[in-house]
Amino acid sequence: MLYKYSFNNSHMKKYFFLYSIILLVTAVSCKSTVDFSNPGGTTPPPTQGNSDLLISELATAINTDPAAGAVRNHYVELYNGTSAVVDLSQYAIGYQAATDLTTLAPWSFPSGNYFVMKGLLVAGRCYVIASPQVDAAVVKYDTTWGTASTTAANSSSPLQLSGNSAIALLKKDAAGTYVLNGANYKIIDVFGSPLVARLTSTGATSSRNNLMWATAGEVADTRNRTFFRKKTVTDPTTNWTLAAGTTATDSQWQLSGDRAWDYTNVGLPTP
Repeated sequence: MLYKYSFNNSHMKKYFFLYSIILLVTAVSCKSTVDFSNPGGTTPPPTQGNSDLLISELATAINTDPAAGAVRNHYVELYNGTSAVVDLSQYAIGYQAATDLTTLAPWSFPSGNYFVMKGLLVAGRCYVIASPQVDAAVVKYDTTWGTASTTAANSSSPLQLSGNSAIALLKKDAAGTYVLNGANYKIIDVFGSPLVARLTSTGATSSRNNLMWATAGEVADTRNRTFFRKKTVTDPTTNWTLAAGTTATDSQWQLSGDRAWDYTNVGLPTP
């Protein structure tokens, strides 16, 4: 009986230890602070078996446009559609603005133009990075990044998404060619690209920016929109031409109307 009692006691200790580890992992798994409830009371859709994180939503706006209300509601949303917890410290966001129509330049991320993330993101959740000048009552976010200056715009400084600014999602990779904070990264997903020529917007002329990338067949003006990644997209891509598409059907993105920003789905996967 003494041997049996010792055996059971040992197992109880092991189970208690394992249970403690499970509680600890559960407590720290989701670092996103966005409230994922919505007015309809529905919950985020199940994960889709995505291969990796991807850029799922963002908003462009020229803050001097009368409809923008003199704020920069610029943000980038990332979605974890995989079936596992993702370590955000393995990822970074890069920013690069185009300054003319035709110059094609390789991606480049000098100090200040990339943001290395941290924390964990559970499956089925989103992580939102917003401009420090965002209206917090309108845009839910997890963290802010970029310039807080409201003076004459310097488009080379993040996070100014006015139609001519490209976003890259990078992931640590020993063979990667981009070195951020001493670590090697590769680009796995993009919105816009300095490698793709821009168009001149035919919308209202702005002193800030009149350049844009055509997206989903919209060739007139994409400078003041909300962009949603279609839920059918399960893999990130570095091919902006493919992602942008030429029509609303073949594009990976859906657009709001011009100056008709829609922030109701920020922090939630595209329904």
